Amino acid sequence: MDKLSRKILQNTMRFLSAKGYRVLSEFALPNKKRVDIIGINLKKEIVIVEVKSNKIGVKLDKKWKNYLNYCNYFYFACSEKINFNLSKDIGIIQYNSNKIQITKEPKYKKLPENKKNKLIFKIALSSISKFRRLIDPEYKKQKNNSIYIYKKKA
Repeated sequence: MDKLSRKILQNTMRFLSAKGYRVLSEFALPNKKRVDIIGINLKKEIVIVEVKSNKIGVKLDKKWKNYLNYCNYFYFACSEKINFNLSKDIGIIQYNSNKIQITKEPKYKKLPENKKNKLIFKIALSSISKFRRLIDPEYKKQKNNSIYIYKKKA
């Protein structure tokens, strides 16, 4: 991830946290697609954010459609103003050096409760693994990346 994208990611995570979300970066969805940011709030609303350093990256991205079945809200976070039409399902979070703001609200998408609860459980498992890797150097040597939370036990 380039320096600008990292800055957008960090500031977007802070922004969402200030709005009541608990956020996690680099999370693998059940379809094995990895999102830049996933967050959940106390209402159990799930937000996914794809970070792009410029509007060309937003325009060229084709993966975002694979994320829509796993969130109530989907955003692109970008450092440039988006001046082309995007689906009504997509929101825009714009970051520049002085501020971060939502410039386009996404459409709310209802998720089946069972699917949402399973995803929340997987987010919890992934968060626990990430935290443990921070404090236990030996744990890093194991296969404990978030994709492995989807492996079926024999």
